[in-house]
Amino acid sequence: MSKQLLSKVRQSASLILFAKSKGEAVTSYDYNVLLFTRTSKSSFMPDSSVFPGGVCDAADSAPSWLAHFERYDVSARKLRDFLSRKAGGPASNGIDSIDTALSLRLTAIRETFEEMGILLCRDLKTFSNTSGYGQFHEQFDVTHWQKEVHNDANKFLTLCKELEVIPDIWSLHDWSAWRTPSTFTKRFQTAFFLTALEAKPSLHVEPIEVKDYAWRSPLEYLQRALAKQLWLPPPQFYELSRCLNFKTLETLREFAEKRADKGVVLFHPVLFKCSDGWVQLLPGDEMYPANPDASSEKIETGLSIAEFRAQVQEYKPLHRTEHKNQHESQLLINFEPADGQVQPIDARKLL
Repeated sequence: MSKQLLSKVRQSASLILFAKSKGEAVTSYDYNVLLFTRTSKSSFMPDSSVFPGGVCDAADSAPSWLAHFERYDVSARKLRDFLSRKAGGPASNGIDSIDTALSLRLTAIRETFEEMGILLCRDLKTFSNTSGYGQFHEQFDVTHWQKEVHNDANKFLTLCKELEVIPDIWSLHDWSAWRTPSTFTKRFQTAFFLTALEAKPSLHVEPIEVKDYAWRSPLEYLQRALAKQLWLPPPQFYELSRCLNFKTLETLREFAEKRADKGVVLFHPVLFKCSDGWVQLLPGDEMYPANPDASSEKIETGLSIAEFRAQVQEYKPLHRTEHKNQHESQLLINFEPADGQVQPIDARKLL
């Protein structure tokens, strides 16, 4: 991969946030997931429905976070011991530095607060909670602090000091990682974390970035996407399709917690143009190129989607998404993922 292409890739983090659907209409899933729709003025994928998250800020890597955790008897060494089993980046270079696995979690939590007003954190009363579910705090002037943090990421640490809380990094489980294809001008490498909540928090939407939001089951989102009622970018479509394997939030949470220690496979899609749509190849596919950044344009195949797929011999590995248009997508994988993940389920088979 060229240094020029690498320099364009920015680190980011997203939070796949689930909550139990207590007291609501009974569906085949006992939980919902939070997505919001970007505004039409968004500089990246406007009008798409996405998980909360955003780009890492220098404030998320500030060593001053270590001193704040230390006040709660969470030393830098304890943090390293906890994060050493986690994916997301290399270990820190020294006991006084903050490593990528921690800064990405801080990014995901900060961005979720900026966009949705949800503060995932623990105080002295909830610090020792062992339920496995995320903790959040609502008894403060959310709107004021949301604006402060949105305008200056450094204010997130100030907020935590004021409230005497620490970000609930323990409830964030490594789920996946995606890199934007080389065909995009703006590129990100995004760590996706999964967090489960026992109840839905109050939301305070940030109007500059968020046009709309919803709590829905993974199946309902996918059904709406296929019906052209909303647009799910490929990472959201893929990850929600994975979640179809889990009917209850508890089984999903337990799976995510146990699987996280295996790390994640970086999904770096490579786009091929077909006569009737396009195909996105993913790692492990028989035709996945040795250099996924070799082309800054969709690679011309001169074939239909079906003809392009037929080039792979029977029983050879397939890992791709096929797109007729922005809404008609099909996921194909015929082998077990190396990171212990579940395969996505085709939502159309559940209609």
